[in-house]
Amino acid sequence: MIGEHRRLWQLLELVGREAFHLQGVVDRLFVSDAIDADWAEGITTTPEGIDRLESFVGKFSRMQDTTMDKLLPAFLTAIGERNGTVLDNLNRAEKLGFVSDADAWLAMRMLRNRLVHEYVEDPAELAAALTKARDLVPELKQCYEAIQHYARKHIPDHTSTK
Repeated sequence: MIGEHRRLWQLLELVGREAFHLQGVVDRLFVSDAIDADWAEGITTTPEGIDRLESFVGKFSRMQDTTMDKLLPAFLTAIGERNGTVLDNLNRAEKLGFVSDADAWLAMRMLRNRLVHEYVEDPAELAAALTKARDLVPELKQCYEAIQHYARKHIPDHTSTK
């Protein structure tokens, strides 16, 4: 059990750093609420804009991957729940109140895949996808914060034990 707790706390530390860096790039990329085709076209015409865009997509994808594929399974194991498929874990996390909507998280995964694996050429489509991803950042952070809050109250931190 100590090893499972240690793994959970290490993942919480990692996802905390990912959340911090993701929020930083959100603040730098989305300086206005008007994310439309003109904005998307403009952001993709400068090296700095492209770098920020790629940074956002990478950080969003990384935090989403780490949370779904590592943090949720480690958390469920640490609290004595059965670890299953991604869908099983999301459904269990939803029932426990750590994820607001398992189906929305699956849609988030599909959006992540689209942003990472497809080159979205239409500026309006790109703007819509980026808006959706930006709007999902609070959900990612809320899940992390809820798990962290629970862990602080109920799970010993063994990360400093060697």
